[in-house]
Amino acid sequence: MPYATIEDSVSLYYRVEGEGVPIVFIHPPVLGYKVFKHQEKLAHSWQTIFYDLRGHGQSSRGNTSLSIDLLANDLKKLLDKIGISKAVICGFSNGGTIAQEFALLYPEHTSALILSGGYPKVDHLSLKSKVYFGMVMAKLRRIPTVAKMQAKTHKYFERDEQELFDYAKKADGEKVYEYCKAGLHYNATPFLHRLTMPILLIYGDLEKTMHRHRKPYLKAARNVEVIYVKGISHEVPPKKFPEFNEIVHNFLQKNKQAGFLD
Repeated sequence: MPYATIEDSVSLYYRVEGEGVPIVFIHPPVLGYKVFKHQEKLAHSWQTIFYDLRGHGQSSRGNTSLSIDLLANDLKKLLDKIGISKAVICGFSNGGTIAQEFALLYPEHTSALILSGGYPKVDHLSLKSKVYFGMVMAKLRRIPTVAKMQAKTHKYFERDEQELFDYAKKADGEKVYEYCKAGLHYNATPFLHRLTMPILLIYGDLEKTMHRHRKPYLKAARNVEVIYVKGISHEVPPKKFPEFNEIVHNFLQKNKQAGFLD
């Protein structure tokens, strides 16, 4: 199994498949890289990179409290280790905070930015309540309970549920708490104007409270596309993976032809 040692106490588990323009997928709390299991199909056309954040899945937890800045720098070290100089960065939910921070810290290493259910800041009650719930459950050491809930709500096929649960319950409660807390206090809004790379925002059309988060990107960033996926709430990548994969593929193809992707 491939691991990249990025610090003395931290080794990140990762998988690389396919060839072509690299695209990195960043998962939200608890689920680990397995939430993107159906994005492996994109490896037929692109180089896909999946990994577990600190304290998730098969990655070690490390001895440092998590911050979005730290996790973005973890990704840079991982890409350096595996010889990737520039990539498309795709974040799902709270994983989008890491994706944005990476793009802001390393624009020269970011070909494009894709956010599914993304936001620059947690400033809505419904989103805050979800993050707080994750923090409380992590504090109470109820990760298996959260893993079971997420496996059920993020499955596509019935067989996915057990696989997602078995992987998600590996998450370290303390690191889940820190990841949620870091995302809760993250705010990229003042810096969105610095995102000059192509940006794709993907939202489920049923989760209307998230749609407002597109506005800061459209106002500040230069090259933003917004797509709504029908018949789904927040769990677009796993539960609407045929549509999600097609949207991502078309976005990458279009920007490659336009010369934005090296």
